[in-house]
Amino acid sequence: MNLQDKDIKSRTASSRTDSPKKGRPAAVHRDKKDPHAALRAPIRAPRYSAPRRLTSQQLKNPLLRMAFSRLSQIGNLRGQYLRDLDTIHGGRRTRSEKFDALAKASEQLLLRLDLATGVLGWLDIERGQYFLNTQCGVAEDCDMSPASLNRLMHSLDLAGYVYRRIEKVRLDEKDEAGLNLVRTRVLVRFTEKFFADLGVRYLWYRAKKAAIKRRERELQQVSGLRAARQEKASLEEFRRQQSRSNWEKSETRKAANAHSESEILTPSRGSGRGAKPALEPDKSSGGLGESMARLLRNVQVKQDTPSK
Repeated sequence: MNLQDKDIKSRTASSRTDSPKKGRPAAVHRDKKDPHAALRAPIRAPRYSAPRRLTSQQLKNPLLRMAFSRLSQIGNLRGQYLRDLDTIHGGRRTRSEKFDALAKASEQLLLRLDLATGVLGWLDIERGQYFLNTQCGVAEDCDMSPASLNRLMHSLDLAGYVYRRIEKVRLDEKDEAGLNLVRTRVLVRFTEKFFADLGVRYLWYRAKKAAIKRRERELQQVSGLRAARQEKASLEEFRRQQSRSNWEKSETRKAANAHSESEILTPSRGSGRGAKPALEPDKSSGGLGESMARLLRNVQVKQDTPSK
C-alpha cells in the first residue's frame, strides 16, 4: 500500500476476526463526507436527465486529456498500456470485448472520477454528504448493459486497477411476496497502479495533490455551512423558549389578577347576599320618653331667655 492509497484500509486478519462475516470489515460509523459512508446512505443520489460529456474545461486537465486519449484507443494499444488486464486469466489472453467495453466507457468513467479520492462519486457541499455514481447510471450513459459494465469492473478488480467495496442495503419497498427489496451499492476506486500502467502516474500525482487542496477548502466550506445551520437552529430554539417563557409568565399574571378580582367581588360568609346591615337601636338609657322630655326642656330654656 502506497502513500496515495493510504486511506484504503486493508483487510487484515484482525479485521476479519472482528467482523460479523469472514472477509468483510466490521461496520463502523463514518463521516457522511467519506466515500465509504455513501454505501449506507439512506437516499439515492440525484441524476442528470441526459448523458454528459467531457467539457473543454475538463479537457484542459493534462491527466484527463491524456487518459481519455489512451483509453478511447485501448483496443489498438493493448499490450502497451494496462498489460495486467491482458493476463488476468493466467496463460490465456483476455478477450477483446473487455478492451472494447473499456474504450466505450472511458469518457463516462473519467467524467465521474473524483480526483481527490479516485472514487466514482462527488461531494455535495450543500448537504455535506458524499454520493456515489451507480453502475447502472454509468452503463446507461455509455449505452451498455449493466451486466457488461459489471464484468468490466470485475476484470479491472482482478488486475488490481480498481478497488471495489460492495454493500447491500435493504429498502422499505416490498415485492409481491412481501419481502423487502435489496439495493446493491458499489464503491469503485481507481488505484495508482491503473494510472501507472496507463503511463500517466506523474500527472496523477499532480492532479491528486491539487484536488486534495481544493477538497480541503470544500470541507472548510461544508463545516462553515454546518456551523451556520447549527447557529440558526440554536437561535430559533432560543427564541421559541423565550416566547414560551413570556407566554407562561403572562398566563400566570392573568390568573393572579383574575383570582384577586374574584376575591374582591365575592362577599364575606357572615353577610347576606348583598343585603345592607340592619340599623342598630338607640342604646342610650331612658329610651324614647326621656329623649322627648330633654328636648322640651331645651325649648323652654330658649323661650325664657330674653333676647339682647
